[in-house]
Amino acid sequence: MLFALLFAVSLWYSTAHGYMTWWFSSRSQVAVDGVRSGFLHVNWEHSAVIITRIDLRPSQSYLVGLLGKKSLTHCGDWEAPRLPAFSMGDVNPPCSFFTNGSDLPVADNAVLSTLTARPGFVEFQTEHGKKVTASW
Repeated sequence: MLFALLFAVSLWYSTAHGYMTWWFSSRSQVAVDGVRSGFLHVNWEHSAVIITRIDLRPSQSYLVGLLGKKSLTHCGDWEAPRLPAFSMGDVNPPCSFFTNGSDLPVADNAVLSTLTARPGFVEFQTEHGKKVTASW
């Protein structure tokens, strides 16, 4: 019981002070070239989404920043879990601008110049010519 309480307090503290970001699955539609093939998580602040394509093996995730200057990062060999919620810490996160896996041989990198992002909608093209669209 004490361990559970300490664990809960540490999660609350990390979240409240910005050391941890929570991501939640969203009732969304992710399509690649018009065919449903993916899922989406949105962060607690609604400032970013993680789009995961399942049409490729292995599946590939992209981190999209929605506020200010829009950003688009390939997550490399990491893919978002199919869980209703998960957290990412600020120290060595699995998907970030600094640790992207765009140089992986299987990466279908996004083309930043094609990014259209606004609340509830993201669309971009990939280097392999695929059109990825997500709405929530």
